[in-house]
Amino acid sequence: MTFSLPSRKGDGPLTFGVRVLQRRGVASMLAESAGAVRTRKQSFVLSALYLDGPLSRRALSAATGISASSVSHLVAELVENGLLRQAGTVSSNGGRPRTLFEINPAFGLTVGIEITARKARIGLFDLSCRRFAVVERALPADLPDVDEVARELVSGIREVLNTAGVSQSALIGVGIGLPSAGDGTRALAWSSGKLERLLGLAVPVFIEREVNNRALAESRFGAARGVDRAIVVQIGLGAEAALVADGTTERIRGWGHLTIDFGGRRCRCGARGCIEAYIGASGVLDRYRESAGGELQPEGNDFERMRTLVGSASLGAGEESLLRETAGYVGVAVGNLISLFAPSRLIIAGWAGQLLGARFLPEIRDAALLHGGEHVLSPASVLLGRVRADAALTGAAVLPVLGLIKRGEILRGTTT
Repeated sequence: MTFSLPSRKGDGPLTFGVRVLQRRGVASMLAESAGAVRTRKQSFVLSALYLDGPLSRRALSAATGISASSVSHLVAELVENGLLRQAGTVSSNGGRPRTLFEINPAFGLTVGIEITARKARIGLFDLSCRRFAVVERALPADLPDVDEVARELVSGIREVLNTAGVSQSALIGVGIGLPSAGDGTRALAWSSGKLERLLGLAVPVFIEREVNNRALAESRFGAARGVDRAIVVQIGLGAEAALVADGTTERIRGWGHLTIDFGGRRCRCGARGCIEAYIGASGVLDRYRESAGGELQPEGNDFERMRTLVGSASLGAGEESLLRETAGYVGVAVGNLISLFAPSRLIIAGWAGQLLGARFLPEIRDAALLHGGEHVLSPASVLLGRVRADAALTGAAVLPVLGLIKRGEILRGTTT
């Protein structure tokens, strides 16, 4: 089975390889073996193509700081290996047109897995994150037994491969997104090595928190694409945030449990006045129940209750005031992130974040800019996430691609 997508021209700045070279230093490569240097250069080339491709050899040389002759050799090897393919031509100011190259989506397949408190969603993707099939597996409550979860994941992976009509040999890796403890599960301390052994698929397994995977999806396909530094805030039952910088993501640990109101509401973590207690859906619904003395759609789930509350066209004064106050808390909380990390963009994502942002984004922006300290973004830089459907699942599928780019030793058939 052959997989392909139309060529897409990247819209980000050609700076990834240069940033990496500056950070690690060209001098550090001189102390490495020739094979390690070659693998590092491959990683720079692949990173630039993944973030900003398709690119010509000349553009790759400028983006990575690698000489034109070395780029030509690397590109030729990677094309022969099957990891790169030609993607058309571009004019060259009167000279011969330059050939563009991009990562070949058909080089291999990745599996992305999104784990929640009760189920796992398992998707099959090519290297461009084009999705071919998705299946679901029920999981034991609170995910106490990693062995039992692994059995369900293996079954789901085999089913999704069979659904797409491809063999296991096409896989290059599996990416898994773990839920936060605030989304109905305790924190999971699973290791990639243990899951690799339990799954027994002979491919690397990569594990990240859901918020990091959502941030990856936004940086590759959504509102954070093309900027050097962005923060993605995920608001669901709880609240988390991740920093995207130079093509990598890092969870901003504990942001949802920073104090926003001294001595305020008790959070699920046991402390008082946490951000999560005021902007997470659980906290918002608790405040509604206290003010209204009743439930919204008691037969529904928290998503349906939150959607009813935020989407109602006939809110009473109390409900309207509660939601505007919540929007203000969101703005203050993300304004503090802007002040601390100086991002180029701040993205509000997650199902509750999307619900609140769709109605109250102007209020959130106003509060964020007011509390953003010295680093003031333009209003247009506080945005709603654009990868709304399956963002966490897509981000999980990106993990093996980034692993392939970083770890040249798993490039099948590539000589070093």
